[in-house]
Amino acid sequence: MPRNFSLRRERTELIIDDILKVIYAPQKVFKTIVANPKYLGALIVLLLFIGLQVGYEYSQFSKTYTEQTTPTIDQLGTFTNATGLGIDNATTVWRSSSNVALTNNFDDFFNYSVYVAGSGLQTTDSNAYYSLFGNSSLQMAANNTSTLTAALDIKSALESLNESLVAQKLTSLSSVTVDCSSSGFQNLSLTLKQVEPQSGPQTATLTLYSLNDSDYYQYDLTPQLSSTYTIGQWNNLTITTGPNTAGWTPAGNPTWGNITALKLDFTYPSTSNITIQVGALFFRGEYLTPVQYNSTGILLQFLQLFSLQFIFAWFIMTGIIFVICKVLKSSVLWKPLFIGLGMAMFVMVIRGLVNILASFAMPTVYYPFDLSLGVRFDPYAALYYPQEALRTLPAASTAIFNNIDASTAIFRTIVSGMFAVSYLWLGALGVIVIGELKPEFSMIKRVVLSAASLALVILVLIFLVGAV
Repeated sequence: MPRNFSLRRERTELIIDDILKVIYAPQKVFKTIVANPKYLGALIVLLLFIGLQVGYEYSQFSKTYTEQTTPTIDQLGTFTNATGLGIDNATTVWRSSSNVALTNNFDDFFNYSVYVAGSGLQTTDSNAYYSLFGNSSLQMAANNTSTLTAALDIKSALESLNESLVAQKLTSLSSVTVDCSSSGFQNLSLTLKQVEPQSGPQTATLTLYSLNDSDYYQYDLTPQLSSTYTIGQWNNLTITTGPNTAGWTPAGNPTWGNITALKLDFTYPSTSNITIQVGALFFRGEYLTPVQYNSTGILLQFLQLFSLQFIFAWFIMTGIIFVICKVLKSSVLWKPLFIGLGMAMFVMVIRGLVNILASFAMPTVYYPFDLSLGVRFDPYAALYYPQEALRTLPAASTAIFNNIDASTAIFRTIVSGMFAVSYLWLGALGVIVIGELKPEFSMIKRVVLSAASLALVILVLIFLVGAV
């Protein structure tokens, strides 16, 4: 073995030994480090911290499922637009019999606002909330008749939506048909309001077409409407879909993996004026983790976040102590201080290790579509939904939130507890580093200097980086 290689390996082993001594022999190791500071040790600590923190987030994200929808969560009003879609709003995707008028009703719509964490606004700010289904409903009206029929061309609607997304240079849709197979969307949500007549329909049928008009599935909505329908109010219906679902009658050779159109048929016992509004219509029930649909984006995001977190903390803490020493007219060399504090930040590596172990024990959670937009990070990089934003959500979503909150309480307690432990530990090591560099400083002065620098580090990280 070449002598130079052997020497390099020995030096590396000595540096790793110094890093580990930060835990069990800090007084001894910092005396050595400040006397002979080497950048390699601090850089190893930096890389270990980033690697463990990214692993922690990947582990957390792999257990956090969010509900997907078609149309996508930011385009849920697409299927209730009666007039036109596409770049020039020229594509009409709803059809009806000649006696049925299809219009957009801007005076009476299904108001469903949710908190959007990506807005960067507080939960008390009304601008932080987004109306999922827009500001209009689809109105179907017919006079002097006992039947009402209307159909939605799902494929054309999604093609028009895709055209608009491409024109805006946004991410295009992965498919212009709906996958309701066993690995796809498991539910269809339909929100209806019957304005007139004052009695419910005698029969109501939902038809899902697969690729052509001769291949379809039919579902009898009458039992659901009979048990839950309230005239003059919004009624939320959830219809299960897929090959393992009862209640659907197939005709021809349909396939659940390619749903391309939808039809609603209502029949009443006598002739009257009929007005029905559709406030929401979308497919849901497919759950994916961010790791599944955006692994590269997550990797880049967290490489940047945790690199900035470590580097900002390292430079700010060093800079504050260095400047205060200068103000006190007590000279101190930058490099020994910088390397010493960089090695002291090995406690953040320990924190990352504990966090990743805690994430392994974290239960798998499922956020429904209306909660998914509001999921954000707390300052300790743990995912959560702000409780103050629940006021706009229905009881069912609030109940799901309460279950998630209870099941992840221990995980979040460990993560927040490690924040306190790691920064107190770092402060104590900072006192030792200052003592080795400035032995003439009293213990009180060392503690105040270390604490002041850490306080500023935490404030800067919260406001500039968003994670401590």
